[in-house]
Amino acid sequence: MQLGPWSQGRRAAMLYYRREVRQEGPGTPQQRHIDDFETAIASSLGGGGLAVFQTLRRLALKNSWRVYLVGGPVRDVLLDVAIKDLDFGVEGDAPVLAHQLAESLGGRVVTHARFMTATLIMPDLRVDLVTARREVYPRPGDLPRVFPGSVAEDLSRRDFSINALALPLWEIAPQVLDPEGGLADLDAGVVRVLHERSFRDDPTRLLRAARYEQRLGFELEGQTRRWLADAVAKGPRSKGLLGRVSGDRIRHELERIFEEKQPLPALRRAARLGVLAAIHPAWQEDMLTAGALSDAFRESFRDGATDHDSLMYLAGLVYHFSPAQGDTLIRRLNMPRAWSEVVRDTIHLRGIESRLAKEALPPSHTYSLLQSLSPAAVRAVAKITSSQRVSEAMNLFLDRLSGITPRLRGSDLISLGVAVGPMVSQILERLRDCRLDGQVDTGEDERRWVLEYLQAGKGSEDNPEKGD
Repeated sequence: MQLGPWSQGRRAAMLYYRREVRQEGPGTPQQRHIDDFETAIASSLGGGGLAVFQTLRRLALKNSWRVYLVGGPVRDVLLDVAIKDLDFGVEGDAPVLAHQLAESLGGRVVTHARFMTATLIMPDLRVDLVTARREVYPRPGDLPRVFPGSVAEDLSRRDFSINALALPLWEIAPQVLDPEGGLADLDAGVVRVLHERSFRDDPTRLLRAARYEQRLGFELEGQTRRWLADAVAKGPRSKGLLGRVSGDRIRHELERIFEEKQPLPALRRAARLGVLAAIHPAWQEDMLTAGALSDAFRESFRDGATDHDSLMYLAGLVYHFSPAQGDTLIRRLNMPRAWSEVVRDTIHLRGIESRLAKEALPPSHTYSLLQSLSPAAVRAVAKITSSQRVSEAMNLFLDRLSGITPRLRGSDLISLGVAVGPMVSQILERLRDCRLDGQVDTGEDERRWVLEYLQAGKGSEDNPEKGD
């Protein structure tokens, strides 16, 4: 495998440690001193990730291949937080290396020829390998044209300085490469773009800035914050530069926020910065205080629970939308079915809250109102609604009613004399409603109810009505 020459003029930074500890909020990662970077990385990985790292390290040392661990993994090891994703840069042909890695470890390779990248897909892991490259953006917001380049050029195209770090895997005692001052920014606790054109080149960095700032407990660097405000304010139809970006790309960045361990701080920050309103005008910060950014919704996750459905946050963001606004957002973000269902169901749920709030509403009625709707939408509205009765009805459905089914099956009904056809499913629905409302409990109760139903002449072919 032929790999490009080692770039000249690189600036290598020795691994260093924090001399003054910042007083930040709980959970803010602190940069640490690292004597053995390889061991530190291995301690943050497990399973397939560790195997990939060790295999690439061995191949790079053996063949002097210019392979780098780049971006987030280097940053996270320095901050002593778990590595979320493995990203490697190659001064050469990344797809060729990906196929060699697949031969050693198994898995399959997906190549993205336009961007000179490849993804190794293993049962529990995805690994990105990127050819070191330089980029040219034809117009603000367009996808870049890419050309092979050096690692220095590759790092200079990164979104933020704290992600413009690389570790050469072929060196016996590797040092972190830091051409953009990322180590100093880690030390200062700031998120900084590399140049004035950064947000114009890739406006999705507006969302990414809020996500990294809040995940790490950092602050936007002053000039970066001013450039961000300018990018939000300028653009086609007064929607800022995000107006030039495809819905798929924006949706992907929102999805990354939803998948954070604590998504709400990033969403609130993006709202305060005006980034969300640049996506949809109804996402003004003051409008969102009744939805995903409300204190009630935020407090429901105060313990940092991670067993939520990430689309609950999408539901929270559209709770105050009209149906027309929801349809506009669905089209703007080119939403797949799961997303569009959450949007439409959330808006529908807000419209039927008065029906769910009725006193002494039978459980079977609650079930019929909610059973066809997205669980993520129901969970979100249960947290957002100001009506305690509505919240209780929704939680009852989620916790108990949604799992209730008749004990009898269709074959049991047929053996009892129910005519084959639509009547079977109709009686099963009636049995479910009876169980929901406490009218039957055991299988024997259900058999007795079916026999009485048949004796009343409601289950024959001549009388296919459901009955009272």
